[in-house]
Amino acid sequence: MNIKDFKINVSQSEIDALNLKIDSTRWPDEVNDKHWTMGTSKEFLKSALDYWKNDFSWSKHESKINEVGSYIFKSNTGLDIHFLHSKSKDSNAIPIIMTHGWPGSVQEFLKIIPVLNKGINGICFDVICPSMPGYGFSSKPKKNGINSKEIAKINHELMHELGYKKYVAQGGDWGATVSKWTADLFKEHCIGLHLNMILAFPPEGDDPYEGVSEEEKEGMQNFQKYQEKGSGYFAIQSTKPQTVAYGLTDSPAGLAGWIIEKFHAWTNDNENKLVIPLEEVLAIISLYWYSNSIASSMRLYYENGQAGFSFDYVEQPTGCALFDKEIVLPPRVWVEKIYNVKQWDKFSGGHFAALENPTNLATSIVNFCESAQIKDLIK
Repeated sequence: MNIKDFKINVSQSEIDALNLKIDSTRWPDEVNDKHWTMGTSKEFLKSALDYWKNDFSWSKHESKINEVGSYIFKSNTGLDIHFLHSKSKDSNAIPIIMTHGWPGSVQEFLKIIPVLNKGINGICFDVICPSMPGYGFSSKPKKNGINSKEIAKINHELMHELGYKKYVAQGGDWGATVSKWTADLFKEHCIGLHLNMILAFPPEGDDPYEGVSEEEKEGMQNFQKYQEKGSGYFAIQSTKPQTVAYGLTDSPAGLAGWIIEKFHAWTNDNENKLVIPLEEVLAIISLYWYSNSIASSMRLYYENGQAGFSFDYVEQPTGCALFDKEIVLPPRVWVEKIYNVKQWDKFSGGHFAALENPTNLATSIVNFCESAQIKDLIK
């Protein structure tokens, strides 16, 4: 079997080296406001780095990952894939592979995994969460070509190696594109698709607003705001990721400022604070730092270009969980042109659903599996 245990164990010397880097931060000046209009607040970031150095315990967070079930899989590509695997006590549990995005990690799923393992209304799950290539402790691709489509192939290979012949794919952000590719490529095995960021586009040749409600039109303003004020990182990471990687790899302040701004903008940017606790955000930033993976993670934007997306129709039943502060909130009539929608849930919350709203996301997954009769399809 190409799977072995993998225990994360960051040395004290690595932690000490990070703290020295924090101490030697050279700070820029700032013209900003309490809404972080020009980027991460300097006052907030200084406080965050002080907490990171003096109060944050990485060992606590690496233990959480290890305790869930941490493994390495040797894929046919030659890449080692780090993944979490937590099985339910229910022998009839549904296998679900959950794929993160950027700037996320498998840590996003630590709160939802026990909810899905235990189950809701008698529907339980075996949960598999791979770190995408170039992320966390997965291998960093040494050549071009590892995009969302290729990652979907690796994910399917992992599920096959674990003995799961049929499964549900779930994801948000880049994980949504990987999950959709999984449904496209492995129709006999990926029997259901659940997304918490739904990618869909105006139908060609039709009035794009036919059948679109006023509420949905308002939701589409999220994407317009993102394009106007929040998409600069996308342009950089999809064209010249290596250039910015030098600063982010060398500077804890640079890395934290780059990532924290996304956790602020993609949840509720009207507040001078983070919706998701700083402790949890720093845990994710720490994983990027200790695995030295910010450069390799950003390359996925270059590999995927502007979409990383297949426009083929998904025949398998699809569940959609829409959180009102998500970057993209397409109208249902657009979504139904691409997906076989069986569940359509709406919640309050932002982009990092498994972190911010694990119970709501788990409920949506369960409702989808009930409405699509996934248990019958597994047999």
